[in-house]
Amino acid sequence: MRIDTLSVTDFRNFQSLSASFSPEINIFHGCNGAGKTNLLEALFVLCLGRSQRAATDMLLVRMGSDVYRLEGVVETETGTQTRAVAYQTGGRKKITIDDVAVRIAELYERSAVVSAGPEDSAILSGPPSVRRNFIDIYLSQLSGRYLQDLIDYQKVLAQKNAALKKEMDPSPFEPLLIQVGSRIIKRRMTFIATLQELISTHYEEISGGEQVRVQYQPSVPIEDRDAGEDEIETAFQLKLYDRFVRERAVQTSLVGPHRDELYFEINNFPARTHGSQGQWRTAAISLKLAMYDLLREQRGTAPVLLLDEIFAELDSRRVMGLIDAFGDFSQLFLTTAAEPPEKLKARARSFRIHDGDIKDIA
Repeated sequence: MRIDTLSVTDFRNFQSLSASFSPEINIFHGCNGAGKTNLLEALFVLCLGRSQRAATDMLLVRMGSDVYRLEGVVETETGTQTRAVAYQTGGRKKITIDDVAVRIAELYERSAVVSAGPEDSAILSGPPSVRRNFIDIYLSQLSGRYLQDLIDYQKVLAQKNAALKKEMDPSPFEPLLIQVGSRIIKRRMTFIATLQELISTHYEEISGGEQVRVQYQPSVPIEDRDAGEDEIETAFQLKLYDRFVRERAVQTSLVGPHRDELYFEINNFPARTHGSQGQWRTAAISLKLAMYDLLREQRGTAPVLLLDEIFAELDSRRVMGLIDAFGDFSQLFLTTAAEPPEKLKARARSFRIHDGDIKDIA
């Protein structure tokens, strides 16, 4: 996949902006607060119709406006297409491909994109919701069925929670909750097991020999990691029975994929409590590089890679290890407030972002 052009209207701090890009490396220079991260966010929204920073569409609209619009020419394995994503405050988001309205699921089917930035340290150090968000964004790019199950699960979960809050019987919603939720859990188990091997390799190379481990911890207790959906459904049902009284007391659902967790270890210690900022950043970047490898292998196309200030908080050894990992990449977008290593600049097209505008650097 490749992004050839982007036009931005009233998105974040940009009133109006247009740019065409190199099919290889694109480096965005600018001071902190100039909008470099916002530009990467616009590229991500163009690809998947949502922010990688979990921002709502209302927050993406430029202050003083009530509509944002993104449009770009994108090259995919099926050919060239023009995409547009637009949102009006208080209204609905509209997504089109070649002027034909499509569902957001179609962007996931046609796109492959990986984003990495300073906020990714929260995957290691932040709340469980950040880790679940990571799983959902990237696993949905691998499986349209997973994305549809996720949509269906959220709907039935909302119905069950509404029943609990009204002190009504929630049991009519639980068979579907179990069925769809078990498929989600099974897919997540397989996904994280595959990702573990890839992240370990990248982390060791970038860090110079350190080790990282990631483990999926579903809220439904499953001892056998090769368990089938029937076994997961049985465990799901038993856990719901165990939480029967508690759920009615707190008036919310306590069992299911919406309560899942990822557990990280660095050098055999819990990453959340024992990891340094540099280790968190290295592990988060390694996780995204692993995701890049997995998408490229399973989708059969090289994803667009968006890297936001990735050299921050990394020592020189880790920086050089990361640069060495760039060798097999296709199109890359990189932001930096400082001069990037010469090894990258030699292959790149450079831009400067200032005061809501973008210009080529000769």
